[in-house]
Amino acid sequence: MPTLTPHPGLTIEAYHAMAAVSPSRLKAFARSPLHYWAAHEAPDRPTPEPTDAMQLGTALHLAVLEPQLWSQEVAVRPAIDRRTKAGKQAAEEFDAEHAGKLILSEDDAARVQAMATAIHAHQAAHFLLEQEGHRESSYTWTDPTYGIACKTRPDWHSADRRLIVDLKTTQDCSRKEFTRSIAKYGYHLQAAWNTQALGAEQFLIIAVESQRPYAVAVYPIAAEALAAGARRIDRAMEALAQCRATGVWPGPEGSLIAEPINLPGWCDD
Repeated sequence: MPTLTPHPGLTIEAYHAMAAVSPSRLKAFARSPLHYWAAHEAPDRPTPEPTDAMQLGTALHLAVLEPQLWSQEVAVRPAIDRRTKAGKQAAEEFDAEHAGKLILSEDDAARVQAMATAIHAHQAAHFLLEQEGHRESSYTWTDPTYGIACKTRPDWHSADRRLIVDLKTTQDCSRKEFTRSIAKYGYHLQAAWNTQALGAEQFLIIAVESQRPYAVAVYPIAAEALAAGARRIDRAMEALAQCRATGVWPGPEGSLIAEPINLPGWCDD
């Protein structure tokens, strides 16, 4: 377990601005080192615009984990017909007045609150989040093998750091479909990263559906999945250290001629 440096009171914006490796950054290596470099290390990299799904997730984290900050961080835009000149102007004025806040429509704000209510109505999820612990705490450390600056910000962890709980939105929280989400979005990598950093014994995900009826499930991440995530971390950290040392950031197929490419199996001609 590395030696962690806590950053109490650090805002999410300041956390994202830290030039340190995190699980979300390492996931870019699943595509290629070049895509990682372009997104996270290129001097001329653009500031990414948050997607609607990312904004929904941020709002849900506030509603569930830091509800006392909702009114400070979120502005709910009243229903405005933006197809008219007056409506477009009114929307622009509202956005300017609340610059720096997360701006949600009335429908999205209501949906987030409904999801938060569903989470607290779920016996296991509510029990976990009501335990003594820390919410949205930020930590940094230096990887002892590669000397790379690292960071993490678990959604919730117990006071003794033995248990970590993460909150995820999903289209389908059934075991079959959410298993696919874990693999697709690399949630097992995130689980391994956080358990290794904090020395935790268990990592659980609270999965909540983003549409009615806002079903909720709580899944502990299996030891096999954690081990797979740890292997993926090791490969990515080794590749990152090598790329930084050589200045070479290969794309998905490297720099040589790739294997012959053929039509996909579903194409007859």
